[in-house]
Formats: sequence, structure tokens, C-alpha cells
Amino acid sequence: MPRKWFLLASCLLIIGMVPGNAQDGTRYAGAFLELGIGARGMAMGEAYVSIANDGSAFYWNPAGASSLVRTEVSGMYASLFKGLVKHSHVGFTRPLYGAGAISVNWVRLSVPDIPEFDSILLYDNTSSYDTRVREAGETPLGVWNENALTDPALGFSDNNDDALFITLSKQNKVDLDFGWQYFVIPITIPVGFNVKLIRQSLLDNRGSALGFDFGTMFQFGIDDLLDDSRLGKISFGLAVKDLWNTKITWNTQSRHADEIKRSWHIGGSYLQPLPQIGGQLTLAYSVQKRYRSVNNLGLEYLYYNRLAVRFGLTKEKFTAGIGLKLSLFNIDYAFRSHELGGSHRINTSIHL
Repeated sequence: MPRKWFLLASCLLIIGMVPGNAQDGTRYAGAFLELGIGARGMAMGEAYVSIANDGSAFYWNPAGASSLVRTEVSGMYASLFKGLVKHSHVGFTRPLYGAGAISVNWVRLSVPDIPEFDSILLYDNTSSYDTRVREAGETPLGVWNENALTDPALGFSDNNDDALFITLSKQNKVDLDFGWQYFVIPITIPVGFNVKLIRQSLLDNRGSALGFDFGTMFQFGIDDLLDDSRLGKISFGLAVKDLWNTKITWNTQSRHADEIKRSWHIGGSYLQPLPQIGGQLTLAYSVQKRYRSVNNLGLEYLYYNRLAVRFGLTKEKFTAGIGLKLSLFNIDYAFRSHELGGSHRINTSIHL
């Protein structure tokens, strides 16, 4: 008997994976790449394009990879939508001679234990749905026995979406000379590029793509500009993802292609030292535009460079998190509210 695998769970999740998708009706290609990487950036409401100074920089702004001064190995894990989806990341970033950096990262979205049914049995028209309900009867509790409406699953399978990112970044430092009284302001302008390989699966089909991202920042000190040591640092960031509208080509007979539209991410942040209470406060804002504009707000308070408390707002959803630094280890946690259930992310990194 010919069989077709019925993957209802994965289809629904892939179509509606991006938060807000159900509201605007947009269908996103490569939606698993919109879920966010890195607990710090997620906890700050995704307002991270002008900060991006850790192992997740490849995702938010590839230019930020060059801000790392030590080699970093990082990883993240999240169980999303009440455990239906597993989201993970592992990466390696190494500073290079001449203020450069290289970063390699792997991202996976997995939907495990998807039941497989025989399509002929599923769509058997010999009896109506109402007839099958009546034949199913009631349970001892007086409710319809829905388990009797379908035959047992033939088996279970997994659905995996993967992306491999290779990042090159370089810091450029310039002294802006105003030409009077030796008034010079040091400015840092990092630039970075991503090459990403994408592979998705659906039913028995496979899709693959090659994409490119670009990012840059413009960073300087208000303390230098106004000659006041009590002031802090300011940073502006720009990232353009999928520069040439990345196309995911499937191995179907028609060679169907899904297009990941180009997206723009622009933002700024301000870091204010608070020596009186032994910490520093960072305020961040960003706007991202693909199919529609999304505003992001983030706040972080860092106490003695050890303990961080973070809050944010993105897509009208609340985010929060904490971070702890222990010697060479960083441990970060983020929470994000969602209609399908709040999600939790744990991120760890080691500085070598």
C-alpha cells in the first residue's frame, strides 16, 4: 500500500514559528533563524545590534565578533512551545592578529517524535467524521474517546533545520582630530561579514541555501567628546541580513525555491558607569524591518562585572534575564513571554 508521511506538527510549527506570524498572516522562509541566539541579547529585548560583544555576535551583528579579546566557546539551549521544539547553538570565536576575529557557529532547530500515519487511513472517506465519533463511544468519564478516531501511528521521526555560520570581522580605529588644542576623539568602526549555509527538511524533501550578512558599528565615548569622565560610551549598529534575498532551493521535481527576504537592523546603545554603586547601566534601542517594522528596547545593570540583571520589550512581549560571571565562565538566562507559552534560554560560554 503506498504511504505518505503525515507531519502535521512540523508543518504548523515551520509555517508559524516566528512570533507575530499568526497575527499578520505572513509566511516566513527560514523561520527558525528568527528565533534568536544568545540569552543576553534575548533578555535585552533583542535590542542588541549595537552591542553584540560576545559569542552570539554572528547572529545580531557580525561586526561585533572583533570586540572579543579572548577566544570564546559558547552554547545555548532552549525548549520552546511547551517542549515541542528544541533550539540549540554551539560556536567558537577566536581573535586574530590585527584586531580581527573569526567565528564559526552552528544553529539547529529540532522537532522530535513526529508521528507518522498512513495517508490512506487518514483520508478514508468510507465513513463520515460524525459516524466515527459515534463509533468511538465515550470514556468512563463521559467524554468522547478521541484516541479511537485514528489508527495508531506507524512510527515516529524527527525534523531538523540547520545553519552553519562562518564570520569574519575586523576592528578599525580612527582618531577624529577637530584641529584645535589637540582635541582628538578615538572612534572604533568594526566591520563584519557572515557566510551561512542553510539546510532544512520537510517530509522526504530537503532544501538548502547559501546566504550572506553584513554588519558594522560606530562607537565613541561621550566622556571623550565632552571631556567629562563621569559620562559613558555610545554605540550605533547596523546589520543587513540576507543581503541578496537568500533562496532556499528544494530537491523537488519543480526545484521550488523559498526566499528569505533581506532584513535591516539599526540601533543604538549607551553605557553609563555608576562607580558610586559599583556597576554600570546599559540602555539599548533598535528597530528591525523585513515584512514590518519591529521596535526593541533593552536595559542591563551590571554589578562589579559579575552579576547582571536584564529587561526588555520586543514585538510587544516582555523579556527578562540574569547573567553571572565566574572566573572564565559566563552563565546567562533569558525568559520571553509568548502566546504558546513562555520560553526559557540558557547560555554558557568559556573564555580561553
